[in-house]
Amino acid sequence: MTQRKARAKSPSTKGQGKAPHKAPKKNYFATLMETPEGRELRQQWSTKPRKNPGRPKGTPDGYRKSQIEPIRAEAKKEAKQLVEIMTEKYDIQDDYAQEALTTAVEVMRVPGETRERLAAARLVLDFTKSRPAAKQEVTIGKAEEFLSSLLVDDGPETTKGP
Repeated sequence: MTQRKARAKSPSTKGQGKAPHKAPKKNYFATLMETPEGRELRQQWSTKPRKNPGRPKGTPDGYRKSQIEPIRAEAKKEAKQLVEIMTEKYDIQDDYAQEALTTAVEVMRVPGETRERLAAARLVLDFTKSRPAAKQEVTIGKAEEFLSSLLVDDGPETTKGP
């Protein structure tokens, strides 16, 4: 038998072999942390206050400031109209109450945090609607009526005794 020819091998994947572009990559921050000076520099970077952190205050998730501003302007117009109607219907004469109500209606109409919108809705309801009577008061009243009816019914029977 004759000896077979050795198979052809692919170029090296590590180190500075025939394909240096395939060398393992070194993370910049990993090499930075190897020296004390690098660690100190990294510490300074991480504690330094950010210049422009995140989206502007009051801008809800999923919106840019430029996108939410026209929505807010439209909500403000609607809120003023609604509060004028509410003022006439519920006879709200206090200027501060009208302003608070306008702001609450505006917050309700603008997309944002659910918690804020619910708090605004609760405020509007407090201004416009009275709360329903609690069920406990009603049941206590019925129990008292029942007991008093028993006393009235039992009154003549107990005096007839032996």
